[in-house]
Amino acid sequence: MLGNGEKYNPALLRLELLSRGIRVDQDFTRQLGGVLKEPLWTRTGPTSTGIDLKLERGVYVSPAIEGDRFPYHYKDSPFLLTIDENALPVIMKDDRIVQYVTLFPRPSYYGKKTSNGTPMEQIGVVTGDFLAIAIDNRCWFWGYYQDDELVNYKEKQCKFCGIGLSMKRDELYRKDNDDIIEVLSAALEGNDIKHLGINAGTFPPPGRGHEEYARLISEIKARHDVWIRLSICPPEDERYIDILFDSGADQVGYDIEVFDPKLYKEICPGKNEEVDRGIPHQHFNRMLKYAAQKGGPNKTYSILVTGLESKESTVAGVEHLCQMGVVPRLGIFRPIPGTHLEKHPVPSPEYLIYCYRNLREITMEYGVDSGCAGCGRTFVGTKEYDGVNPIMPEISDEDLENAGIDPANVV
Repeated sequence: MLGNGEKYNPALLRLELLSRGIRVDQDFTRQLGGVLKEPLWTRTGPTSTGIDLKLERGVYVSPAIEGDRFPYHYKDSPFLLTIDENALPVIMKDDRIVQYVTLFPRPSYYGKKTSNGTPMEQIGVVTGDFLAIAIDNRCWFWGYYQDDELVNYKEKQCKFCGIGLSMKRDELYRKDNDDIIEVLSAALEGNDIKHLGINAGTFPPPGRGHEEYARLISEIKARHDVWIRLSICPPEDERYIDILFDSGADQVGYDIEVFDPKLYKEICPGKNEEVDRGIPHQHFNRMLKYAAQKGGPNKTYSILVTGLESKESTVAGVEHLCQMGVVPRLGIFRPIPGTHLEKHPVPSPEYLIYCYRNLREITMEYGVDSGCAGCGRTFVGTKEYDGVNPIMPEISDEDLENAGIDPANVV
């Protein structure tokens, strides 16, 4: 176990866990597994899935679990989730205890059904400290909508995304608003969550789902005073953004995904061709700028999938977003089996540390938030606080040396 002078920085530990994954000890599963929230399986994007944990100083993380679901990655992870001699949950690294962890109980509404008879977990799941709901699992870039069905597969989806694969599993492709509100009510009453995150596949033009989201948000806000963050594709004109913010949306995300123009064309062909009209990011930038002005400070964000381009390009993307007053959210790339990038390497700890340090410096310089700690359990940025605006904790060279990482490799 580490001595008193060798405390392991939890902000650093989470980056290592997100890069290397974690093994779960059989004793841990046998003694504690039955009362915990189940590990999440990747449903759509690369930043989901894993086992939710809270490290020391309130740092959230959701590392991937080594196993069959990730056959090409996270092998031989040095990290082990186990229990100590007092049956307290701990993380070990190379046979030494490096951190005590807080576990998340199974949400109170799991196992229940809505009034329509739908299992509540099929409507929404608890991730970190929020309720995550995909209101529609169809995507315009996987195929066309016709008579409320997805047809004419066209292979323009983002190469890392698995939302179209969800259609082949036992998951509702479109969630009923009444069911969504009922699950949200149950989660709030059970103190399972602090806020709500909504997303979906890309809707058809011109509104790209803004009117559908706005109706749902208006219905929710009429019943609950809950903070709502959503991720959506930019509409074709600004009036749809007005509709969304006027409905009560608290934070709106238009995700660039990849900042490098050449890689963006390759990895996000549908967004580049149909949204940006072949000029990388030009329409995204227009909508992000308008949304940042309409919503006000820290009400608009954009995700960069961290690990798909050079670390220098990712950092350039961070500064680009901050210059527009947009919150940069750096989501960890995590390969989804069955997608085009299922064998793409995951980012190294050194890569993530470089991005973390630059994200911290740039957001402080521009006075832009770096994202919610609870929402960011699979994101580069973190905080020792639940909310917005506090500074990300520093990761020093001494912290790196204590973890066995050469600071010279983080440049």
